[in-house]
Amino acid sequence: MIKLKCSHLFLYIFLLGCSIKSGDEVDFLFQEIMDAHDEVMPKMGKIRSLEKQCRSTALTSPDSLELIRQAEILLNANEAMMAWMRDFNSNFQGSDREKREYLLAQKMKIYHVKDLMNSSLSQGEKLMRSAIN
Repeated sequence: MIKLKCSHLFLYIFLLGCSIKSGDEVDFLFQEIMDAHDEVMPKMGKIRSLEKQCRSTALTSPDSLELIRQAEILLNANEAMMAWMRDFNSNFQGSDREKREYLLAQKMKIYHVKDLMNSSLSQGEKLMRSAIN
């Protein structure tokens, strides 16, 4: 699944490179990165809340090991986003080629963080529903 996503991403980037001027491409890549960030940033509070719920429910649940494991996955997703935000340089200086390479690498990272956050939320919510029932 991840290989398929990466293949589509590389094909998309290649086709994009054939049709957009360098400066426009840099602006476009930056906007794609910000859009991905803006999509998942609001989910950080929900991730922290769900992590705490998993840990709390684990105290009395027969599924305690699974709940603790899921809490760690949620924590890691949250930390991945924090690390990306800390490391991302929105004022990266360099030639258009260097900016493009930097932004392509950052796009891959934020898409990975986005997938990590969305999958951990989905799995955590599913696990909590089954633990409560």
